[in-house]
Amino acid sequence: MRKFPVHLVCTAIIAFMAACGSAKQTAVTPTETPSRLLPPLPESRIEIPVKVYMRPLLSLMDSITSREFTNDQWPNYTQSSCDYRYKYRFVRSPFQISCANNKVSIRFRGNYQIAGSRCVCAFDKQVTPWASGSCGFGSEPLRRVDVAISSTLSLLPNHQVTTATRLESLQALDKCQVTIMNNDMTATVMDSIKASVNSYCSTFDQFVQALNNHELLQRWRSKGSQVMPVSSYGYLNLNPSLLRIGRFNIIKDTLYFSLAYYGNPQFSSDSQRLVTNQPLPYIQTADTKGGIATYLDAVYEYKFFNQLLNDSLRDKPFDVEGRTFVIKDVQIGGTNEGKIRVDVAFSGSRKGVLHISGTPLLDTATQVLSMPDVRFSLDTKDMLMNIAKGLFRKRIMKQLKDQAVLDIAALISRNKAAIEARMNQPVTPWMSTAGTLQEIRLVGLLPQKDYIQVQAFIRANIALIGHPPGNLLNMSF
Repeated sequence: MRKFPVHLVCTAIIAFMAACGSAKQTAVTPTETPSRLLPPLPESRIEIPVKVYMRPLLSLMDSITSREFTNDQWPNYTQSSCDYRYKYRFVRSPFQISCANNKVSIRFRGNYQIAGSRCVCAFDKQVTPWASGSCGFGSEPLRRVDVAISSTLSLLPNHQVTTATRLESLQALDKCQVTIMNNDMTATVMDSIKASVNSYCSTFDQFVQALNNHELLQRWRSKGSQVMPVSSYGYLNLNPSLLRIGRFNIIKDTLYFSLAYYGNPQFSSDSQRLVTNQPLPYIQTADTKGGIATYLDAVYEYKFFNQLLNDSLRDKPFDVEGRTFVIKDVQIGGTNEGKIRVDVAFSGSRKGVLHISGTPLLDTATQVLSMPDVRFSLDTKDMLMNIAKGLFRKRIMKQLKDQAVLDIAALISRNKAAIEARMNQPVTPWMSTAGTLQEIRLVGLLPQKDYIQVQAFIRANIALIGHPPGNLLNMSF
């Protein structure tokens, strides 16, 4: 899941504070210090089932593998000694591929024809004519043989993949009993087919081993727990403590497995807060049930919101009861006692600076954010505004308190469709996500002098669905 809108909740919180109760409330006590954080969150779990439609890749695998195997000199004989020569042709059927519990099975049927000749030699010189025999030539049908190959995939803790590919069985369905001077041609051809298949198995294992050394994978292993930018909203560090991958299974032409992450993700407006040198944890092979139950610890510096609000509000006019006010500057800050202050400088029909402050209280049960002790003050040289400030202070305070309430649950509900749209979109040219949001709720809020810490819980389901093209192996990473 990419670009998850954590900023949506955080921005709404700040916007609520700038615009300016409940039962089970969590408030910041006056003894807070800038170094204190909210209590550590439980470990997060993200388990993602993966479904990949393999027909194009299976077709590619079949197409790039030879359909026909012959002796070196075909259609001529290969003379292995002075007194013996042979030729054969083996044509296979399309692959039948299955996979269960990380073991891939490839089965196919082959049709073959063989021919051989013997003579008598003396001192490496032929002294008698060739005596020949064959199967599958002329009007004779080709002989049939079934071949089965298996490859067992293993995932090593150091994130490397190994395969052990071997010939499972080679069964001649139609015997070719050709004996020329006590030479069994069937056994000879079977041995040649076996050697060709074993060579293919070895080549495949070497190819997989080479993939482990791909530059992309090496770079991924070396960086460990990475700090990733999330659009323009901040930076995310997943902080994984455990990685898992489920067993591979192919049903018909679809590959199924799962990916799982366990850790303590952190989000921040400042990448420097998330610098880590932790190595990438070992990976395990284990099946998962799927689903997301993740806690997110987000830290936003006030300067981030200051820039965000000023970029969107500076020099923007507002009409209030026939008068025009132009916002010139917005500054948000905090205190060590858990208070938030918002200073709004304005011009237009009147000039001055509006100061709003208060202590945000989060009701974790109802998901309502309020500021019951909200206060305001006004700095202006305008006499009329100073008089109005005194006359209508009580009225203004009542309106501020009434409006200083943010229903987070309702906010998330209104934006659920937009959030789920982010969960259902392409992530690569051939892979997309499919997900549903079940729950987002805030579990902690702590204003500090320079930043505000917000903790959230997210419950959802998401899956990866792949439709790889037939030329995937030729595409760059």
